[in-house]
Amino acid sequence: MNQFNQQLLAAKRKQRLLYISVFTFFLIGIFVILTVILVSRGTRIEIHPDDAAALSSVHLHEGLAVIIGETLYSISKHPAITVSAEGFQSITQALNNDDFGKVISVTLVPLPAKVELSTNIDDDKTSWLIDGEVLAISDTFEHELADGDYELTVTHPHYNDASITLSLTRNEIFKKVFQLTPVDGTLAIKTIPNGARISLDAIDMGLSPLTLLLQGGVHNVAVTLNNYETVNDTIEVSRTKPDVSRDYRLGLKKAAVSVSLKPNGGKLVLDNITVNKTSNVRVEAGVKHQLSYSKPGYFAESKTFNISADDSLQLNFILKKEVGQVEIESYPPAEVELNGKLIGTTPLQLTLGAIDQKITLSKKGFRSITKVVTPSAANTKKVNVTLVTEKVARIKEAPNHYTNKAGGELKLFKPNDTFTMGAKRSEPGQRANEVIKEVRLSKPFYAGAHEITNAEYRRYDKSKQGDPKKPATSVSWIEVAEFCNWLSQLEGLTPVYRINNKHLIGINANADGYRLLTEAEWEWLARKAGKSVQTLFVWGNERVIPKNAINIADESANGKVKVYVSKYNDGYPGVAPVESFSQEKSGLYDQGGNVSEWTHDSYSIVLPKSGKVFQDPFDLTAGSSHVVKGANWRSGSATELRPSFREGLVDSRDDLGFRIGRYVYGGN
Repeated sequence: MNQFNQQLLAAKRKQRLLYISVFTFFLIGIFVILTVILVSRGTRIEIHPDDAAALSSVHLHEGLAVIIGETLYSISKHPAITVSAEGFQSITQALNNDDFGKVISVTLVPLPAKVELSTNIDDDKTSWLIDGEVLAISDTFEHELADGDYELTVTHPHYNDASITLSLTRNEIFKKVFQLTPVDGTLAIKTIPNGARISLDAIDMGLSPLTLLLQGGVHNVAVTLNNYETVNDTIEVSRTKPDVSRDYRLGLKKAAVSVSLKPNGGKLVLDNITVNKTSNVRVEAGVKHQLSYSKPGYFAESKTFNISADDSLQLNFILKKEVGQVEIESYPPAEVELNGKLIGTTPLQLTLGAIDQKITLSKKGFRSITKVVTPSAANTKKVNVTLVTEKVARIKEAPNHYTNKAGGELKLFKPNDTFTMGAKRSEPGQRANEVIKEVRLSKPFYAGAHEITNAEYRRYDKSKQGDPKKPATSVSWIEVAEFCNWLSQLEGLTPVYRINNKHLIGINANADGYRLLTEAEWEWLARKAGKSVQTLFVWGNERVIPKNAINIADESANGKVKVYVSKYNDGYPGVAPVESFSQEKSGLYDQGGNVSEWTHDSYSIVLPKSGKVFQDPFDLTAGSSHVVKGANWRSGSATELRPSFREGLVDSRDDLGFRIGRYVYGGN
């Protein structure tokens, strides 16, 4: 056998082996598929929507499985498939054991259509609207839309609108260039004066007044006229406002005036208008102007001028100092301070600059007076004052009544009166401690309209209980003194009482702070204030108590107290709210009853020298017991109802309150 035949036989054997191998692999593949089908449960894949199902294909994405038609046969526990269709977005979905043998629904989403739009306009003011909604404002518009019909509108401020209906299919690309047409408009121009030359976008359009036809857009207007300032303006012809009008009032050309000012810091006025920029002033050319410069202490200067637009002008202001004579007199003679510096004693004649000068006249014990004068070269300024004492000034300034920071009202009294304290031995109800004294009161003082209430006291001591409108009772004299000091400090007044560790160690007689009324003040208010003559009782000399006059031991106290007033009913079995009864002749309330009242004085019984008159007595002793004045709701005897009645107490009581006062000024 030759070599060729041998090669031919070898090739045939090789081909036969190839056929056998291919057939074997085919049988194995068929076997594997049949095995998969027999071993696994077929899972049907249902594709939506219908038009996607017709175009769909399903591929194995992951795992060991066979897809035959629309059914998946899987050996893997978690196979994944990819479903695709032309015009739809592909979906990859994983399956698990719970899905095998069932119908799996896969919904494909259509691919959107794309629109690529532009216009013949090269700016970013074009608005793109889909079904009336603005989606973009730009020169081009690219957007994705679901398949369907849409109304597209293209707008621009300076062009007419364009609209089309879009009918888009899935995955479609729609392109279009819109040719927008400009808006037609007008521009009407008037000027004062007429005859100004009008340029539009650097093109001469003629003389005013005129009306021009314009296309939509922004245009530059220039208005020129000899000897007048050029006006440059920008106007806009738009779709919403196609017709534009302008009325120009032309201003004369400006000229520059250089100004030199000495001294600096004054006021420059051009034609009655203050000029802020003083080195270079712009004025209308060809018109008469007045420029004035002034500064306090100098003579003002004015200049009148007329300058053309092409000329320059230098104006120099050099002001001269102005001085004036000031004559200062006072009674009594007083020290004079000029702008805070002591310069002498009145009378004085001064030569001063014509600026505001602060002149203060002062003398010890008198209220200082300050005047501000502006000297003038035109005439002599005179300062002539009469000083009054600090006491007189304080009295003059003092209000007739005021409310303090605790909430209580105080009334002003200017007694200047002499009266008799105490009672004669022959007076019914008189007690031995009611020593007769002649007293003169001349120092103005304030007295509380009523006793301090619980509400007022509670501002000082939060623990104080009781009806807010009733008098504060059960407080000791030292506690009352501490209250007075607290209120004085609250109002910036000088405290009267010096207290250390709940003990009175001194009294400041020169203080103007709050205190208790002196016994003399209390008795004068009750017996003489507001009356032509001194009386026995608060209400007068009659022994019959007027209706609604006082709160005392009335019929309701029968059996509760030793003595009561029969046939009298005040309506209150105990303490009443302040001001529940009629106002007394003094203008105060409740001195005749309700609660007794602490006074400033230490308790003592001293017989005065015959004929002695006590001038504004103010006790400075620090005694342990203090005088209590006035009747209260437990009082029923004639002895207690008289204002001359007095007690000396150390401890507080539930029928004992207090009324405060203060001098208008401290010291004498």
